[in-house]
Amino acid sequence: MATAKLISISTVLFSIIAGLFIYYWISPSSKDEKKKQLEEVTDFIVNFVIFMWIGKVILNFSVFIKDPLAVLAYPADSNSFYIAIILSIFRLIYKQKKMELPIFLSALLPIVLVASFMFEFMQFLQDRNLYSLTNMSFYAILVAIFYYLNEKLSALSLFFILLLSWSIGTLIMFFTQPYVLFFGYLLSLPFILLFLLFNASVIIYIKLKR
Repeated sequence: MATAKLISISTVLFSIIAGLFIYYWISPSSKDEKKKQLEEVTDFIVNFVIFMWIGKVILNFSVFIKDPLAVLAYPADSNSFYIAIILSIFRLIYKQKKMELPIFLSALLPIVLVASFMFEFMQFLQDRNLYSLTNMSFYAILVAIFYYLNEKLSALSLFFILLLSWSIGTLIMFFTQPYVLFFGYLLSLPFILLFLLFNASVIIYIKLKR
């Protein structure tokens, strides 16, 4: 089990590094701009991991009180993943006045999509899982949509289209497959719907405020 968990963590780490590298390689931005964008995305990812640890503590609070180190042995489950996403979104909302959110999203989106594709590709190579092949194809389509529309739409409009596309595709897979995973974490129907509604509401709010 420990070996399997280590392999899973290594796969996620490699996928994210690949996403960062490919973005740096193909982005038309200047070196200074790309460096700043990668620093912001890396900071977001690091904080996301911290939020997952916080989620583990919250979900295993009674164990944490008795033996804090024991919580380290608990693998982060889907609920910890959900908590990390919620906290990360609220952090972005809080920081939007101090950062150029559209520019940040234009960097975060391709990195996450490419990393998702790489993760599913590596999972398919390891397990020859048909569902990984389906997910890999799905994220390849999303990457293609992003790079096709990137120069034609604003970052927020593009984010909304990709959010809607991801939600529709994920819902289709949810009802046609036994399970749907994102970086190895199980996605539930309520989370998919709430994630769509919450992000859509935030985008509409930001646009109206501007």
